[in-house]
Amino acid sequence: MTEEKNKTRSKRYEEINEKKVVEKEIIEKEENSSPLVKILVVIGLILVIFFVYSFHICPNIINVKEYKVESNLLPSSFDGIKIVHFSDIHYGTTINQKQLEKIVKKINETKPDIIVFSGDLIDKNIIPTDDIQKEIKETLKKLEASLYKYAVIGNEDDEEIFNKTMEEANFRVLKNESLLLYYKEKTPIVISGFNNIDSNPDYMKMNNKIDDINPVGLFNIVIFHESDAIDNVIDNNPSLILTSGTLGGKINIFKPLFLPETADKYYEDNYQINDSKAFITNGLGTTGVNIRFNNNPSFNLYRLYKEEN
Repeated sequence: MTEEKNKTRSKRYEEINEKKVVEKEIIEKEENSSPLVKILVVIGLILVIFFVYSFHICPNIINVKEYKVESNLLPSSFDGIKIVHFSDIHYGTTINQKQLEKIVKKINETKPDIIVFSGDLIDKNIIPTDDIQKEIKETLKKLEASLYKYAVIGNEDDEEIFNKTMEEANFRVLKNESLLLYYKEKTPIVISGFNNIDSNPDYMKMNNKIDDINPVGLFNIVIFHESDAIDNVIDNNPSLILTSGTLGGKINIFKPLFLPETADKYYEDNYQINDSKAFITNGLGTTGVNIRFNNNPSFNLYRLYKEEN
């Protein structure tokens, strides 16, 4: 009986020792491979976080970028006026009607006096059905400006659809023209809008007489879609340039990356060029690969103030 017990114990000891040897081998293998495994796990987690954030989180966070604009050319009646500037909706990609409603609500919360849209309404890869046009029109119609709502066409827009949709949303579409804006007193400001899809817009129009008034020396706002067209207007000395088309480069790591060809030179948020202040909005939607990283959708809010001499 004792001999049988000893044999059983001996067998158990052998099994335990074999198990320990196996466990030791497994531990040694894990220790040898753990640095590589850890690196692969970390890389995998980073990629997962990057894709989740870039495709699903960042494109849905809307920022408001506020700027103070001072000029001694601004009439006293326009002192303190607020302009909201938005662009690049690219409807049908990351922006649907629900998201556009959210944008409209956020813009209205700023209580703007003037609203400016600088192009790219419906994404080029989306078929602009009657339902889509109706959704956009009915939503943008809810934008509230105490004075004016203006729009210029983008390089991806269908001109007929763009004009019809924006006009039915109560926007004045500026088609290579300059207008006088009056508010409370006799001294106006000038607003000029240009169509970058035209091969050769006449940018000199902003310096031509408007209703027998010489616009030179008046506060002049000029609007167009493609940021690199800044060089086409700068010699005309506009006071304020509002443009877009960069999407902030989609990915921003130290500087905007994956910029369109039309934003090769001008892609930062703002520039001071001689006496002209130029602002580029990062836009609200996406196009192509529907991704944003470190570059939230945004619209700009400008507060205009008269600068005393």
